[in-house]
Amino acid sequence: MRLPTRLRTEGMPLIPASLAIAVVTAWTATGGGYESQPALGTSYHPDPWYLGGLMLVGLLGATALGIRGVRLSRWTKIACGAFALYILWSFLSVTWAHDRGAAFLGSDRALVYFAAFLTFAILPWRGWSARAALGMLVVGFGALALVTAIRIAVLANPAGLFLNARLSYPLGYYNADAAMFMTTAVTAIALCSRRCVQPVLRVAGIALAAVCLQLAVLGQSRGWLFTAPIILVIALLLVPNRLRLLIFASAPAVATAAIAPALLNVYGLATRGGVVLAEPQLGRVLHRESVHAVHAMLIANALLTIVVAFAVIADRRMSLGQRARAHIGRLGAAAALVAVIAAITGGLVATHGHPIARIERAWNSFANVNNTANGSSRFTTLGSQRVDFWRVGLNEFGHHPLLGVGQDNFAAGYLRERHTDQEPRWTHSIELRLLTHTGLIGALLFALFLVAVLLAARMGPRKPHAERVSGAIALLPLAVWLVHGSVDWLWEFPALSVSALAFAGAATSLGSVSSVKRDLESGAPTAPTHHRPRLLRVGAVMGGALLSIGALTALAVPYVAARHVQSAIAVWPQHPGRAYADLRSAASLLPFDAQTDLVGGAIAMNLEDRPAARYWLERAEHRDTQAWLAYFALGLLDGEQGRMAPAREQLIRAQTLNPREPAIALALNRLANGRPLEFAAAQRLLAARNEQRFGR
Repeated sequence: MRLPTRLRTEGMPLIPASLAIAVVTAWTATGGGYESQPALGTSYHPDPWYLGGLMLVGLLGATALGIRGVRLSRWTKIACGAFALYILWSFLSVTWAHDRGAAFLGSDRALVYFAAFLTFAILPWRGWSARAALGMLVVGFGALALVTAIRIAVLANPAGLFLNARLSYPLGYYNADAAMFMTTAVTAIALCSRRCVQPVLRVAGIALAAVCLQLAVLGQSRGWLFTAPIILVIALLLVPNRLRLLIFASAPAVATAAIAPALLNVYGLATRGGVVLAEPQLGRVLHRESVHAVHAMLIANALLTIVVAFAVIADRRMSLGQRARAHIGRLGAAAALVAVIAAITGGLVATHGHPIARIERAWNSFANVNNTANGSSRFTTLGSQRVDFWRVGLNEFGHHPLLGVGQDNFAAGYLRERHTDQEPRWTHSIELRLLTHTGLIGALLFALFLVAVLLAARMGPRKPHAERVSGAIALLPLAVWLVHGSVDWLWEFPALSVSALAFAGAATSLGSVSSVKRDLESGAPTAPTHHRPRLLRVGAVMGGALLSIGALTALAVPYVAARHVQSAIAVWPQHPGRAYADLRSAASLLPFDAQTDLVGGAIAMNLEDRPAARYWLERAEHRDTQAWLAYFALGLLDGEQGRMAPAREQLIRAQTLNPREPAIALALNRLANGRPLEFAAAQRLLAARNEQRFGR
């Protein structure tokens, strides 16, 4: 049975969209697609990120070949051009970055984001197909949220789902989890506030949004808490029918607020004075309080489902004329304004009429890097070390204002200038990462991309109402990503970045004019346009093919190298020769990546193969002059071999690059006393500290 022509053609975007969402969902289930650095004694699995990235780049090529006649709007073309130039600039930064391997891999990540955006931008979306794709995203993320709630309730010891007594599953980082849950909730609420959605799906979507908000509370993300009201205001500004949206948004918010004490007790009782309990007491407390929290969620959401079901029935039975709808639209705008005024009034009441003084005290608390959470909830304190990250990021930007330090090259600068004991790889701010990594030029290119996206997706009167609504909802994942990402490192989670940027591409495409759409809607056969020279069309196809091949190569080469490193880490205790061969193969594929050499040096040191260790570590030192670990390990090696003067020189160089590292100070002290620190002892020291910070 053949589907109607219109259904087959207008539903065409759902095929590549479903594949892209499947990749995003698979990433979310495996740590968000985040690729950690290879290290001995840890699990290093590059497959999810690289395989997903290769699929998205390949999907772009297949989609471009399968689409005919789509004409992008002027602002969409500008957005694509600006993003493409940003990718080119990012790859150019490899030439001046000190860690060229990190710069290349970071550029690869941005390349995948561009592929996702462009794939969705060239698809011939309609309002219903865009809503269906957004619904698939909600189902994918929502299913993982439900699995998370079930696992919290059934595991005898759910400590593996928590980090520092805060929910960090499935992405492994509580702030990223909160952003994922918020993306699901706000998108589900916006979709389910529409009358065109089936009633059962509307009720289920609102209940799912409540589950996501409640799980976000378990993550105790202050970034989520303070950005959630901003995201709600943006949603009210973007999505038409504000009053209906506000009503349906209030239901899961009220359900979450009603059980907040049970949710907050999970962290409050699993810590004492901000210090997490030790095992096995931690596991027992988390199990008991998590079960109580999930039971409260079940009761609250069951009642919520009943209330929302009646609201949906009433909403569907209401029939309003044009004048009444206009009045309700004005009422919705007034309600949104009242909500904003109420928030401002509440702020004035909470600050006793002195908001400026309260803001100053809050900022001082936030800026105090030693002011950490010590209460029953992290929501009650503002102490954070982000301000120190931002200070160093701004300093790095000041030193390299035009070019930046190179993509993903922030970590070394922070270690050199930090005032905390943290070792972040990222600036914890999308805006600052753009300025720090790629300088003013890169930041302006990406800013132009964002402005062009908003202008391309603007809800003008020429767009049909359904497409204006769908375009507005499609921008909500981007809003969450940008607002929450302004105070966190969400860029580095492909599951969040791809979903945000891909649907931004869909928003730019909705309502755009294409010859294919006109031909299909009129029943005329699709034929290529003839006003362009054939040579130009052939050149465009060949250029696109070469671009796709280049992009696939840029991802495939580091993927193969990463597999070799993964193999070396797995086999070195039993097969040292094979491990060295794997590392040499990886180094031949990425000759500028110092991480491979550091892994080789660590393996050789553990095997007590001193000549091989020196070979690998000197290679790492040559490839990255700011790699403190290479100097540190060489200093330990020289000390073990009785070469005291070179050992001291290497350790001092390491301390210059990382002055607050206690292991370096210990090594220097031991060296001065004639008892050089052994590599195995230093490795245990570093591993114990990392386990304390990040869990096992």
